Amino acid sequence: MPKAVAHAVKIIAEAEARGSGATLEVLHALDLIPKGTPDVPLIQAIADGSHDRAVLITTDKSMRTRQHERAAFTETGCIGIVLRQGWNHASMWDRARYSLLWWNAWIETVRNAKPGSLWECPWSQRPKKLKAF
Repeated sequence: MPKAVAHAVKIIAEAEARGSGATLEVLHALDLIPKGTPDVPLIQAIADGSHDRAVLITTDKSMRTRQHERAAFTETGCIGIVLRQGWNHASMWDRARYSLLWWNAWIETVRNAKPGSLWECPWSQRPKKLKAF
């Protein structure tokens, strides 16, 4: 997800959570680590223990098959949501629109997900329950 989209979602998510007592922090990977950092240290940085639930939303579908990355999810308890098909090729505006459209499905998945699990999110205008990898 582009940094600008993550930051736009952050503003909306924080506004929605205000007054609810819910703690939610939306960050882009580059807010945590330098560009070019391998995926395992990224997963570890996200799931550093400072949050009840840590989630990585990514378009890197290979994370589910690379054993060392899959192991990092399991070991850290980080939950992964893999954006499939058109997410990588859409305009920034469409990715922002779809991110907002899918936001509640992502939150519901994370709320009920087993730590370390991976989920797939299709490119669709009809949000639905995510499927586990």
